[in-house]
Amino acid sequence: MTIVAKRGELPHEGAALGRIHADANRRKATAYWLGFLRGVLASSSIETLEFGPLRAEAGRFLENFQDEGAEELIEDLGAGGEGGQEAIFRIVERAEAERSRDFRMRDRKDATNELYGFCAGIACDNHITPSEVETLLARIAAAPEALEDRRVRSLEWAARRSIVDGRITDEEAGDICGWISRLVGDSCTDTGLATYGNVGVVDGALRDPEGVVFPERMFVLTGKFSIGPRKVVAALVTERGGAWKNTVCKQTDYLVVAASGSRDWVHSSEGTKILKAMEIRRNGGRLHVVEEPTFASALGHAP
Repeated sequence: MTIVAKRGELPHEGAALGRIHADANRRKATAYWLGFLRGVLASSSIETLEFGPLRAEAGRFLENFQDEGAEELIEDLGAGGEGGQEAIFRIVERAEAERSRDFRMRDRKDATNELYGFCAGIACDNHITPSEVETLLARIAAAPEALEDRRVRSLEWAARRSIVDGRITDEEAGDICGWISRLVGDSCTDTGLATYGNVGVVDGALRDPEGVVFPERMFVLTGKFSIGPRKVVAALVTERGGAWKNTVCKQTDYLVVAASGSRDWVHSSEGTKILKAMEIRRNGGRLHVVEEPTFASALGHAP
């Protein structure tokens, strides 16, 4: 039997849901933006390779919120960084200081989003310095709950290993950036796009499309799908004999994660469904996580 959304449930990413989540979304974006600025500042200098990522992240933040510091940064970067790297560094410092005065961390969600932004900031140019690694380790130590995530534990291990001799090799920097990309997606230097709203990589995600079985299986969908609106994706599941519902539980067979993050996710790179799925998997549950490209291939293979 097909399970559908409850009657009266608000449309995914609709205006009504956006109003309900407005404060939480603002805090999420602000924490990430602050973390990103702090990550860029962690090396005590600004490199020209960081100009593009700074412009992209500031632009993403300004899509939803007014921020004089972000606007000033975009204007100066649009002028080619007139005044040089030191001038940009001072603007970033001012933007971080102004936002810090208005924003105080109040819970674990804020801390996680700030950490994600910080990671994106230090890796935005695909280059990692010893001072950035030291600051990263200090931030992880100050947020021990983040270590519940195996990706963060692996990132910490890679960072500790790299700093033993006081210098970072290209291989070590690549390893650190690789783990950061698993948290927040590929860097702006690689994609040309802001990292805020990217989808992280879930450990153990199913990669083989032939492993996705539709008949008599329960699916949950999360994120913003490129193959169509969520109700269309749900219909594709039911056409192939599967069922779907909106909440992750022990009976869920597959959590399908879209290529783009949802506006209303609790974290910049993941929502409560992903977090619940990771918890079930940690406890030995049968649930499979399937990313959108694998799921799209599975749709093509299924009758």
